[in-house]
Amino acid sequence: MSTPHAGNRSAPYSGIEHKVPPTETPPAESSTTEGISVPERPELHNAWGFAPLVLILGVVAIFLAGVIAMIVALSS
Repeated sequence: MSTPHAGNRSAPYSGIEHKVPPTETPPAESSTTEGISVPERPELHNAWGFAPLVLILGVVAIFLAGVIAMIVALSS
């Protein structure tokens, strides 16, 4: 069984031009907050507490201690 148009399969363009006349662009949304019935919450200014910062600094200190110990072990 053969296909009727088995010529150039790599070219998706058939040679017939289909031009669409340009039209006016439709308007965008008027506002992103239009129609919101519930006001947004105020921003949190103190999002990070003291405990997460201490935990992060502790992990960094342990990592640095391990790297320094590896450097000392390899250099001797």
